[in-house]
Amino acid sequence: MLHLVNTETSDALNINTYKKDGFVKVADVEHNALGDPYNIWKLTNQNEDVLYDDHGSWVYMIVDGETVVKIGETGNPLGIRTSRTDQPLKGTKCRFGRLISHRNDVTDQSIRDTLVESVNAKRVSLWALKCDYVKNSTYSVAGNPITLNSTVHKDLELQYINHIKEQTGERPLCNKADK
Repeated sequence: MLHLVNTETSDALNINTYKKDGFVKVADVEHNALGDPYNIWKLTNQNEDVLYDDHGSWVYMIVDGETVVKIGETGNPLGIRTSRTDQPLKGTKCRFGRLISHRNDVTDQSIRDTLVESVNAKRVSLWALKCDYVKNSTYSVAGNPITLNSTVHKDLELQYINHIKEQTGERPLCNKADK
């Protein structure tokens, strides 16, 4: 059984706390195939407008029931649509495509292994916050001025992890380090 912080005494791990920040539910999680040795996930009840947005700056949360168990960030789209299936493209080009299927990554496999019972009980969902690009730096390249976009997803992810640690004394279950 998973060790979860009591969300009755700590709103810091309750997903409802972060809806006001703009986090939206992207999909529910189920097992893709019985007996798969790699514990591959399938995304159901997809919010396709968010899942398949080609934006490249996100903070995401994996949630068990209402409890945040993982906070992450990505500079890739959450999902890439394919014509072969209703699931995101598998592999490293999109974060949730990697999360649901990547076999050669300790982090993704560990998350799936940790949440097996919760996925069996259909309690796991994926949430995300779309981060703005910040235009803040003008440079010259070969004499031509350019303005670069910066992203904040990495810094914002750390702020969420630090907030939860300050409130609960620990990171979410599947966050192994502060980064």
